[in-house]
Amino acid sequence: MRTIKTLVFAAAFAAVFSCGSTQDVDLPMAVAHRGCWLKDGEEFYINENCPAGVRMAAQYGYPAIECDVKYTLDSVMVLMHDGTINRTMRNASDYSKIEEPVRVTETTFEELRTKYVLESTDPSLRTPIPTLLEEFEACRQYGIMPMLHSAVPESYKLAHEILGDGFIAFSSSQAAVSQARDYSSCLILLDPGKDPAERTIGRLKEIGGNCGMSTMKYDMLDADYIKTIKDAGFEVQASIFPAPHEQRAVSDEVTIQLSDFWWFQTEGRKPVDAYKKSSLNLSQGQSVEWDPEAPRFAAVTLELDFSGSLEITVGGRVYTLTHEEPGKVEVFGARLFKSNPGIKVKALADSRVKSLRSRLYDCGN
Repeated sequence: MRTIKTLVFAAAFAAVFSCGSTQDVDLPMAVAHRGCWLKDGEEFYINENCPAGVRMAAQYGYPAIECDVKYTLDSVMVLMHDGTINRTMRNASDYSKIEEPVRVTETTFEELRTKYVLESTDPSLRTPIPTLLEEFEACRQYGIMPMLHSAVPESYKLAHEILGDGFIAFSSSQAAVSQARDYSSCLILLDPGKDPAERTIGRLKEIGGNCGMSTMKYDMLDADYIKTIKDAGFEVQASIFPAPHEQRAVSDEVTIQLSDFWWFQTEGRKPVDAYKKSSLNLSQGQSVEWDPEAPRFAAVTLELDFSGSLEITVGGRVYTLTHEEPGKVEVFGARLFKSNPGIKVKALADSRVKSLRSRLYDCGN
């Protein structure tokens, strides 16, 4: 049985694991990178690092979101990924673009809060820069666990005051995340850089307690590395891997997937449409396609068992896979906004599809 490993809030907002089931491959816990942001053309509809992204994460069923913490000039903890606000914010007076660089650490909180708003195609979402406290309050309201991508120890202290142990501390700074252990028995994720697995395990043991590692280096995080870390009792997070590498991380059974688009939050949901094929022989160049009209807020999954060589398109992302024999189910999933699934399976060589199952979900409620 395949299990979906999910961190949820208990009554006292402590981190626990719960399970759902689908086929025969372990699925990771999905974490929405910088919150559940959505682009509407060239602009944000839901911006990064804001309470609206927490609410949207709950709508899509994500159990957790990542957020980035910065200090203002006067030491207020706010949410912002970049050193400047220019990419994600606009002038509050007329919603014009900010021409000169505005650095978070060189600007007072009052100035940031009054002069600028988050970019959004929806005027009601053009809100001031959020504080970390406001993000925590949204997480508590919607039952979402925050993953603090932060080297600011005070952010972990505040998290514990608001959420107990129901948060994740995440950084490449071992010194910073080790301080989180002073406040909490929360899950701690360390980015180990280029360290081999055994050295990473040693560093996690130094931190102690509930720990794991996270990396953006998809060439480093292969199946052997993942297995070694997991066998030692630690979590493994694939951090914003691009297609097709995020699918390989799922196949290699990472325990946490931090992503801008990966989705497999199907538990308790009924699909609004589905497409199935079985015992299908595809000659080189042949393909099957499914592209139904999707709701505004939607998600799609694809489960595929095959032998041969296929080019697989899911929600505009392309994957090339080769299986000598059937029997290993490949799992794909993506959240959608104002777009259709665009499922296409094309044979790069003569191939046999033992089973193909795609499902479309409405995440608008």
